[in-house]
Amino acid sequence: MSGYRAGTERLRAALAAAARGWPVVPLRPHDKVPALRGWDREATLDRDRIRRWWSRHAYNVGISCGAAGLLVVDLDVPHGREAFARRAWQHGEDDPRGTYSVATAGGGEHRYFRAPAVPLGNSVGRLAPHVDTRGVGGYVVAAGSRVGPHRYRVLRDLPVAPAPDWLVAVLTPPEPEHVDIPAQRRPPRRRVAAYRAAVVDGEVRRVEEARPGVRAHVVFTAACRLGELVGAGWLDEATATSLLLAAASTHDGVEGWTAREALRHVANGIALGRRRPRVLR
Repeated sequence: MSGYRAGTERLRAALAAAARGWPVVPLRPHDKVPALRGWDREATLDRDRIRRWWSRHAYNVGISCGAAGLLVVDLDVPHGREAFARRAWQHGEDDPRGTYSVATAGGGEHRYFRAPAVPLGNSVGRLAPHVDTRGVGGYVVAAGSRVGPHRYRVLRDLPVAPAPDWLVAVLTPPEPEHVDIPAQRRPPRRRVAAYRAAVVDGEVRRVEEARPGVRAHVVFTAACRLGELVGAGWLDEATATSLLLAAASTHDGVEGWTAREALRHVANGIALGRRRPRVLR
């Protein structure tokens, strides 16, 4: 395949993923490694930026799972599919095949699911041998990419299904034990109030000023920060959600940004942050 044709094919793949609302990032040609440092911050839906990237090289296409609101199950061959199906049967459910799926270069399969409200990261073998997952902090190689002579291709072009409840339950880490801080060790209320105000003002401003290519990541990480305050009992969750959605609404309609996308990233970020309550020493 000529360099021009390969570049055009990968560009189409990147634009197709972005059109689904999945922020993309370039991966090294014929490889799975990100071509950019800080790839998760750089992942974008900006079509002009995507065209600039893929006009330089025939990059493979990566999808940032966290920013895309995806949980992707990676089934290796030869046993991954069978192991995943058995795990579903153990929970009294059918093998969840009815979702958008991609055949990988190694003969395996990526099954895409809508991420749950509780953010889930990456896992290796936690579900079963030869079964990995990619979520917040992870990426997958998109259909249309090539590794060696093999091409990632759409296996089942179906709507992305919600992650099955049993899958979410298995992957969700246990809640941390509550540790009651003695009153004499708790920070003064005045200090908490000042700290809370500084964090809230800073994160709201960061969301308002976010660039189109990195808005999803900025909104998510800002929600994580406020979620830490919620977890500590220093900020009401409804207030945190309202403030962030109001800040994100300044982007509504700009290069495909929607209130629905903002709500997803805010909910996921606050849920993750509240599991790691902020501590002042």
